[in-house]
Amino acid sequence: MQITQIPRDALDLGFRGARLPLTVAASVLARGRDSSSWPPVLMFDKVEAGVKDLVGRATHDDTLRATARLQRAEVDKREEALVTRARAAEVEQAAEARAEARRGDLEAEREAIEEADAERERQIEEAEREARQRAAKEAEAKRAATRTTAAKRKKAVGKRASQAQAERLASESEALRAEQQAVEARGEVLDLDKAVEAKKSARQSG
Repeated sequence: MQITQIPRDALDLGFRGARLPLTVAASVLARGRDSSSWPPVLMFDKVEAGVKDLVGRATHDDTLRATARLQRAEVDKREEALVTRARAAEVEQAAEARAEARRGDLEAEREAIEEADAERERQIEEAEREARQRAAKEAEAKRAATRTTAAKRKKAVGKRASQAQAERLASESEALRAEQQAVEARGEVLDLDKAVEAKKSARQSG
């Protein structure tokens, strides 16, 4: 066995023992997900790579130093992947926030449109109701005017008929008076004739 392998094996054994509680905790907390990017695991791997590099330098163990470089490179990749996932999560959250805001705007627009439609419907119904009321008032006014006109016409016709009847009655009365006067005049003439005849008879008999 090479002398450089002894520290290497001791490091591996020590880090396995130290990693065991972390592995158990990561498996419990990760709940089935990949625990290699869990921050405590990354920190442990980074420390492990650093210690291996220091020991490798001290013992001139190129294999240990190469292992440390590979482990550090792997940790860097996992950290980059973690940052990338975090950025992706931020982008997704931002997109979801924008989508939620847009959904809120669309919902507000929909409610505004529905309110505007309801207001227009109310205005249309109000206009129709007012139009019906105006039409009913106009119709009633026309009927009232027609009744008034008919009453005036009837009154005027009645007045003219009364005037005509009065004139006719006056004419008839005047004719009756004239006829009565004529009869009376004829009676007076007859009485005068009778008186003349009586005088004539008296003179003849005397």
